[in-house]
Amino acid sequence: MLRDHKAVAYALMRLALGMNIFGHGFFRILSGVGNFANGMAQGMDKGPLPHVLTLAFGYCIPWIELTVGALLLLGLFTRFALAAGALLMIALTFGTTSVQNWNGAGTQLTYSFIFFAMLWLVEANTFSLDQLLSRRK
Repeated sequence: MLRDHKAVAYALMRLALGMNIFGHGFFRILSGVGNFANGMAQGMDKGPLPHVLTLAFGYCIPWIELTVGALLLLGLFTRFALAAGALLMIALTFGTTSVQNWNGAGTQLTYSFIFFAMLWLVEANTFSLDQLLSRRK
């Protein structure tokens, strides 16, 4: 059985990651998804990926971030949210490396490691809606 301090640490890290990812999506949506998508697509124009592909993905990113972040904040479908966040980081890293933005790729690798660690330690996710719902079954 996990000690309470591990469950508290996991909950705090889940909340921190969730707020970070949620904030990315929420404020990109609040300031206009089109602004974000167009800016991202313009930044990717030097790379080999088609503009229309990066623009379309740019319109999706804030909504994915908002959803993943909200699920992490709630501790709901945590495994799914962590896996989705990790897959998002893989896709972002592909795009970032295609334009040889190594600083951005390094930041995304840091996020990827956090998603990995959180998924690896998901059994410590005791302060969550997942745990509450599993007790009711």
